[in-house]
Amino acid sequence: MRSIQKSIGECIARADFVAVGPDDLVTRAVAGMREKGTNCALVVENEKLIGIFTERDFLHRIADKRRDPGAVRMREVMTPEPEALRAHDFVTYAINRMAVRKYRNVPIVDRNGRPTSVLDARLVMMHLIKVFAELDQAGGDHDAWIDIGGG
Repeated sequence: MRSIQKSIGECIARADFVAVGPDDLVTRAVAGMREKGTNCALVVENEKLIGIFTERDFLHRIADKRRDPGAVRMREVMTPEPEALRAHDFVTYAINRMAVRKYRNVPIVDRNGRPTSVLDARLVMMHLIKVFAELDQAGGDHDAWIDIGGG
C-alpha cells in the first residue's frame, strides 16, 4: 500500500490539456476545454507556461462582468504565473498544495517550464479511491496509512 507515495507522473497526471496563447480569445480556450472535457486551459508563450484560465475564471471574469468572450484576450482574464508542479513531485505534495491553496487544477511542467500535463481535483479523487481500495484489500490496516503530509 504505497500508491499514495507515487509521483504525479506515475499515476494521475492528465496529458490531454488545452494550450492557448495570451492573445487568443476566450472563445478559443472555452472551445478547447469543451472539446477535451477539461475545466482549464494553460496559457503558453514561447513554449513556457505563463498563465491558467479555469471555469471559475470564466464565471467570475467573463460571465459575471457580462463581457463578450469573443472580444476578450486571454492575457486580460488568465491567472498569471500559476504555481506548477513537476511530474516527479509526489502526489501527496500535490494534494497538499491543492488543499492549502484551494486549487482545482495544477499545471505540470518540465524542468524548462514547458507544460506537459494538468492535474485536476477529479484525477486526485480517482487516485484516492484506488488508495482506499488497496487499504481495504490489505485488511483495513489503517496503521499502513503513512504520513501524507505533502512536503
